[in-house]
Amino acid sequence: GVVAAEMPASFELEALKAQTCAARTYTVRKQNNPTQAHPDADVCTDTGCCQAYVTREAAETRWGLSAGEYSQKIAQAIAETDGMGILYQGQPIQAVFFSSAPGYTVDAVEVWGNSVDYLKSVESPEGEEVPNYHSQVVLTAEEVRTAALAQYPGADLSGDPSGWFSQPVENSAGGVASVDLGGVTLTGSEVRALFGLRSASFSVSWDGEAFTFDVTGYGHGVGMSQYGANAMAKEGKNFTDILTWYYTGTQVDALW
Repeated sequence: GVVAAEMPASFELEALKAQTCAARTYTVRKQNNPTQAHPDADVCTDTGCCQAYVTREAAETRWGLSAGEYSQKIAQAIAETDGMGILYQGQPIQAVFFSSAPGYTVDAVEVWGNSVDYLKSVESPEGEEVPNYHSQVVLTAEEVRTAALAQYPGADLSGDPSGWFSQPVENSAGGVASVDLGGVTLTGSEVRALFGLRSASFSVSWDGEAFTFDVTGYGHGVGMSQYGANAMAKEGKNFTDILTWYYTGTQVDALW
């Protein structure tokens, strides 16, 4: 149910196997580290908290004529990685993942402030085959002002809008580590959340009438890129190759 909800079933089998191991590892880590968000369960289906999940019936309805093929494919990915997960120094990792990267993943410290040995920036091979790989968000000055002041009332957005945003500081993936908005320093992730951008890999321009955010990729950028995993699988890499590439210094081994 998690694999069907988290990754397109049309992806390569080795990518689905990598996703299966990541999801299994994520679940075991949650079992070992209970959360107060839901004390009566190890894992929930809120993607903001844990992992997505879809019932077999709902997934097969969505897949239509491909339902039989895709169900068998996911079952194969699960069976061929039975009990396998991702370990760092013998312990299950925080197996975070996201949709697509702008050429590189992002070091965890740049997104969440905590350095994690196995969540470092690495090259990611996906590109123009990704749906909505490039996206745009266009906002008027008033829309930017209203959204920004609601969250950051200390921002000075009284002058010419062309001066509201400073030149962004790049992160390890070529995205935005930080940018000043009206004198307030925001992380790329905070700007992403504030204006509903698909990722923190963006540029912003002002044409005299509106701000245009040009965005590449989708997701927080840390850990395994799903479209990158699929691209690696198409290149002939297996699920172990994929996982040890995206999670630096890890091993794929039995979780139980």
